[in-house]
Amino acid sequence: MRRLLWLAPLAAVLAVSGVALFRASPQAELLRPAPAFSLPVLRNPDARMGPEDLRGRPAVLNFWASWCTPCRDEAPELARAAAEHRGVAFLGVNIRDGRDEATRYEDEFEIRYPSVRDATGRTTRSYRVTGAPETFFLDPQGRVVGHFIGAFAPGQLDQIVSELAQLRPGEVLRITGRGETRPIR
Repeated sequence: MRRLLWLAPLAAVLAVSGVALFRASPQAELLRPAPAFSLPVLRNPDARMGPEDLRGRPAVLNFWASWCTPCRDEAPELARAAAEHRGVAFLGVNIRDGRDEATRYEDEFEIRYPSVRDATGRTTRSYRVTGAPETFFLDPQGRVVGHFIGAFAPGQLDQIVSELAQLRPGEVLRITGRGETRPIR
């Protein structure tokens, strides 16, 4: 037993460091430029889009998949918010889906904003997305000012998008909570 006592202080230091690192990393990512990408537009594969195309206005970047139940739960909320908040750009990033499944999903939920298709998963990895859905919020300069993991509860997205539209330069969103998500397979 005495031989193991030296492990207690080491375990305490590691635990405190881990909590500090966990708390610091989301904030550390904020106000950095969103990772660049140029992916084929789901409904027009000859066209390409990325976060650079959204610059000049606040933007919502939502990673989703048709097989993801929480994505299906939040899809009506995203479609409605995009229609109501015209000053904010919305872009979907479809992951791990076939084009037909993804377009049927958009038709089913009447999603009118564009989506791009990340067939290789490279963009998903560059954003460190671990599950679907995940949503990033960008300021007009293309910097990440918020990140939400999981599905939005009814009404939750409206509040965040309203705050996004009102952010001053250098400010970040104060997003709390975490919705339901599905791991990426």
